[in-house]
Amino acid sequence: MQTLDSLADEALMQLIALGEIAQPGRELVRRHQPALFNRLAYLAQGDRHVAADLAQKVWEKVLGGAAGFAGQASFKTWLYTIARNAFIDWLRVERSRGQLPLEQDWDEDGPAVGVELVDERPQPDAQLLASQDAARVRAALCQLAPIYREAMVLRYMEGLSVEEVASLTGQKLETTRTRLRYAKTQLRSLLEDAHG
Repeated sequence: MQTLDSLADEALMQLIALGEIAQPGRELVRRHQPALFNRLAYLAQGDRHVAADLAQKVWEKVLGGAAGFAGQASFKTWLYTIARNAFIDWLRVERSRGQLPLEQDWDEDGPAVGVELVDERPQPDAQLLASQDAARVRAALCQLAPIYREAMVLRYMEGLSVEEVASLTGQKLETTRTRLRYAKTQLRSLLEDAHG
């Protein structure tokens, strides 16, 4: 008999769709929660409370909508699509309530302002320099417009292929390549400005 940790995500979703939610659901959360939270935190420009709230909503949709998972895409792609849609919905609501400036649009090319991600894990002295560099990269990444930040996080932090990023975001392959090129150029410029 197989244990849950040896089952593929898709098999766990089938168990959930059949009504066995608790243990397979916990296993999926164990596997994917850290990456999902980090992705949402980057999209929300480092706001950990927003990321936690959105992650909870995403898991509610995933576990409640398991029967709708057809397996046409990988579970990870399906999960990130739900996360992306949840973030866009949150963005619309916050903007309609006047909580977010209208000029910081999802499709805007301008940088976000006053954002700082903090890594709360203790860092050994030997990793101090690497930690400082990573903090600069995270802060610069958060200054990118959401469409560019999303592409960079999916491609370089989540390790998705350019094709998978295009599919997940619903963009043409060439559009995705252009966004990644532009994002790298902007990130390089931001890092040079911060360093020099």
